[in-house]
Amino acid sequence: MNLLEDNTGTVEESTDIMDSMDNELQNLSNKDNSDWKKFTPLATGVGNCLFIGTTIEDPCELMYKILEDIENTKVQKTKFLLRMIPISITCKANLQSITTAFIDLFAKHFSSEPTTFAIMFNHRYNNSVKRDQIINELANQVASLGEHSVDLSGGAKKTIIVEVVKSVCCLSVVENYRRFCKFNLLSVCGRPEKRTAEGENGDSESSGSSPKVKKQEDEQVNTEETEKEHCESIEREKEIPDN
Repeated sequence: MNLLEDNTGTVEESTDIMDSMDNELQNLSNKDNSDWKKFTPLATGVGNCLFIGTTIEDPCELMYKILEDIENTKVQKTKFLLRMIPISITCKANLQSITTAFIDLFAKHFSSEPTTFAIMFNHRYNNSVKRDQIINELANQVASLGEHSVDLSGGAKKTIIVEVVKSVCCLSVVENYRRFCKFNLLSVCGRPEKRTAEGENGDSESSGSSPKVKKQEDEQVNTEETEKEHCESIEREKEIPDN
């Protein structure tokens, strides 16, 4: 038995492993750090509105897991965050770009059996995108894919999200929008929304919605009422037989 040969083989094997580790570490250090960031904050230029870019495949699935966890545990895990909205696609804030961007997204969500849907539109620092026009175009686009019907009673299985922020439009199609309280984290947790304005010690003098928040809530109510009127109009047009 040659102990010298055995020891030499062990040394060579150890050297090969160390070389492999060194090469792997070198490759990792050469990669751009941005490749390893799953979440990146992006500036929007709009107060109280944050955008987080991500490399994960489906932001909606991540959002559902977060909401289900809050719903089951009743534990609020954010201090200053009120609402989280998952975004699948972003595009320029104009009618053509929005309808084009929705083609693949609608094909994914509305190509199977008939379902119910609603459209939620919101805009910030942009008055050029006409809400009524967007709602009509998207509703007609969905209707052309099958026997889908509008449901604004709160039981829609699919909700089309259109969030316009300056010159960018954020789009997605989500489920359980009403069940998860329009993705309001405090409401899902079962806590009153006014607590977002309270101090760290629950100071009652600082509670209540600010005028800006109140204005946004009023705009949301007006948006839903307008959507209902337009969608009902579309339904009536479908019921009128051709002469």
